[in-house]
Amino acid sequence: MTTTKWLPVRVLPVLVTAADLAVLHGPVPVTSLDWVLGLTAAVLTGAGAWLPLTTTVAQSALLLATAGGAVQAAMPVMFVLTMITLGELWIRRGRWPALCGTAAFVAAQLWLYAPAFDPLLTPTSLLLTAAPPVLLGLYIRSVLGVALEADRRREEAVLAARVAERTAIARELHDLMAHHLASVAVQVGAARHALHGSDARVDEALAQAHATTRAGLGDLKRLMTVLRDPAATTEGNAAGASLADEDGLPAALTAVVERTRAAGVALDAEIDPAVAGLDSIRRLAVLRVVQEGLTNVVKHGGPHATLTVRADDDATRIAVTDDGTGASSGAPGFGLVGMRERVELLGGHVIASGRNGGWSLRVTIPGGES
Repeated sequence: MTTTKWLPVRVLPVLVTAADLAVLHGPVPVTSLDWVLGLTAAVLTGAGAWLPLTTTVAQSALLLATAGGAVQAAMPVMFVLTMITLGELWIRRGRWPALCGTAAFVAAQLWLYAPAFDPLLTPTSLLLTAAPPVLLGLYIRSVLGVALEADRRREEAVLAARVAERTAIARELHDLMAHHLASVAVQVGAARHALHGSDARVDEALAQAHATTRAGLGDLKRLMTVLRDPAATTEGNAAGASLADEDGLPAALTAVVERTRAAGVALDAEIDPAVAGLDSIRRLAVLRVVQEGLTNVVKHGGPHATLTVRADDDATRIAVTDDGTGASSGAPGFGLVGMRERVELLGGHVIASGRNGGWSLRVTIPGGES
């Protein structure tokens, strides 16, 4: 109830008190002291969400000002307002603050009833005014406690399920992909050793394949680390973030370009050096988009392709075109789906479509320099 959406409710005690003193007080005359004490108690009730103990004690003190019969019209509503605040005190605070507020309320009533103390009526009156807010406050507090505990357990269960799922994915990646990539790296290394010097082009292709495989193993290892440890998914520890730091992004993009050219694609690349000034999340997104775009060029493209990466104050724009046959018909592959999801999380958009004599990929990632 302390949020701003509940503020109009906090004004209700003032409105109800004003209405009571204006037209609902009955035959009892209303004095200026009634207005002052009644409205003060109402305003204090509105502050009960933030300072329930202080408010309860202050309202109990205001009740003492009604002694002697000088204030009659405002006394009933002041009692009700104090009971409301006392109930909130038992909801929002622990046992000792709540007991102190209850003691202040009871003490104020004893002071008022002392001149005409009745062994039967006085204790009954104290019980009827103090017990209901205390019991109601304890009940609401217990219900809220149960609800909060249920929410906490639900969040823990969801987190445990996510951790188990991530661990299972990491285990499958290790057992399948890591094993195969390691085998490829060993076999390519053996081929380099056996064929070294036989042909410069073969040596270059095998060296490029070996470097690519080793880089893939490194990325896969970082990804498995992140999957096994959800706390490692911070911006600086995200998988592949080390490849896209401020100094490493241009070099990483150049390496992707060189690998594409080594695969036999005549690639014209134009990379804006300003991309190094992007924040780390966008640097990583740019790197992954370029990797996926050029991978598709190698798979489906023709002998010639172009890559353009430009960064300005409002957006980073990536364009990859080729003169191949384009992607095969049917649903888009996981690479394009993952690229679209990554870009859309940053508020950008992806346009991938066929064109005359090839395929076009255009990506826009909003956001300027870090």
